[in-house]
Amino acid sequence: MRTILIILAMIFINTSLQAQTFKEWFRQKKTQKKYLIEQIAQLKIYLELTEKGYKIAKEGLTMIGDLKRGEFKLHKNYFDSLKVVNPKVASLPKVKWIGTFYGEVKSVCSSCISKLGQSGYLTNDELAYIRSVFDRVTADSDKIQAAVKEITSDGNLAMTDNERLKRIDGLYDQILFNYTFSKAFCNESAVLAAARMKEKEDVVTGRRLHGAN
Repeated sequence: MRTILIILAMIFINTSLQAQTFKEWFRQKKTQKKYLIEQIAQLKIYLELTEKGYKIAKEGLTMIGDLKRGEFKLHKNYFDSLKVVNPKVASLPKVKWIGTFYGEVKSVCSSCISKLGQSGYLTNDELAYIRSVFDRVTADSDKIQAAVKEITSDGNLAMTDNERLKRIDGLYDQILFNYTFSKAFCNESAVLAAARMKEKEDVVTGRRLHGAN
């Protein structure tokens, strides 16, 4: 009888331990399941936020790109408009005077060196020097005339009206200086040739007078 009671007690204890172990295992499984569900829910929220963030970023980049393209187009249109010359600027009196003085400079330099060469009173070295000076003046005047055409023609330079006016004023002063200089230099060279001619005539006259005496 005592043996039976001991066996029954052991069975009861073992059954209680198994029941407690199963209950604990079930509780752990339930906790893990709850944790797993929470993790899945958080992952779903994270994915939704990530997708929204990507969409916002994409839309933002698209908008920035559109703004940049729009801004670039505005800038391009603005600079293109600056390449169109105001007719009032192109028809300024100074523009015409620059062309007139340019023609005068070319004429003075060409005719002066021709007359001095024909005079026969200047040496070859002197004529070469005078020709080199006139060549530099002519080359500079060519650049001035080309610059005026570029400034007063559409599609060349992106400049405001004020910038074109200032540039034209500067070119006008340059061509006027070239014209004044070429005239003065030609006159000085002619004076030198005339002095040589006078010297030669004086020598001839002196020789005649000396011979006559």
